[in-house]
Amino acid sequence: MAKIFIDTNILISAIVFDKNELELIIRCASEGDKMCISEHIMEEATRVFIKKFPKHLEIFESFIEISKIEIINKKLYEMKIKKFDDIRDQYDAHIVACAEASNCKFIITGDKDILDYRHKTIIIMKSIDYLTQKR
Repeated sequence: MAKIFIDTNILISAIVFDKNELELIIRCASEGDKMCISEHIMEEATRVFIKKFPKHLEIFESFIEISKIEIINKKLYEMKIKKFDDIRDQYDAHIVACAEASNCKFIITGDKDILDYRHKTIIIMKSIDYLTQKR
């Protein structure tokens, strides 16, 4: 059983496009892996659904609840964000800070800036790579 941080692009793809990302979340939930997102991710995903995919907003909200994805409170990771000032896109620093603060073993993302980042203890990978590894 692993603890996995899920990035915004994975959540949106899982709901809107129903590909590897949905398989990832279903498999993680069925195998007992614990999935989490930051408050930042929840806010960003909600904004994206309202703006680009309004018909999917209710599905997204239900999806978070049904899949038992934990939403990590900003207070847990905000102080760690500055520690990751070497990430190319500084907006992404909260992802690594939250994953570290919540003791995640993996970050699953499609974001190249995060995928290129190396962390001492967290494995950062695409959803397809995680699925392939789990087979």
